[in-house]
Amino acid sequence: MRSLFGRVKNLLIRPAPEWQEIRNESATYLTILVRIVLPLAAIPPLASIAGRILLDRSIPDSALSSSLSYVLATNLVWYGMYVVNIVITGIIIAAVLGATDSRWRGLRGFTLAAYSFTPLSLAGLFAVIPYLGWTLYPAILYGIYLLYLGITLLAGVPKTKGAWYALSSFSGAAVIVGVMNLSEYMFESFVARKFFL
Repeated sequence: MRSLFGRVKNLLIRPAPEWQEIRNESATYLTILVRIVLPLAAIPPLASIAGRILLDRSIPDSALSSSLSYVLATNLVWYGMYVVNIVITGIIIAAVLGATDSRWRGLRGFTLAAYSFTPLSLAGLFAVIPYLGWTLYPAILYGIYLLYLGITLLAGVPKTKGAWYALSSFSGAAVIVGVMNLSEYMFESFVARKFFL
């Protein structure tokens, strides 16, 4: 497998040839999880922690230690949820495509989800900077585009069908992931605040 940096760069600037490379690789769930999902999923929480420490000057020095433990705890949960969101999205993609093609395998769904989350993970670097939170929206749109390209190239389906599969997969994942993120927000609002603030 290519280096993570090279893969991310190519997915952003020349995604179609990169999907061809991905299609020709022999990967496993573990290699995709360790080499792609875990490192990329760490970017938004780490950026959030750095942003809170470096950019948030409203934290009094006396409250910094308790606030820091809160930030670390909630971002650790966020990291775990982010990884779970990618896994669930992969399951949904595999289910949508597997409904019409019995040869479709879950590994391809996981692969599509892992790489389609790349722009969103990178946007997490900028979202912590004041006034740059809007970067998440183009990142989501580009992630859907990556998903569409990946489906057409990995599944070998026509472009119209690929667009339908991408939108169906995205819609299904958005509902489930939205519920999961709501539960993570409730944890942060009620449980983490009680123990860490």
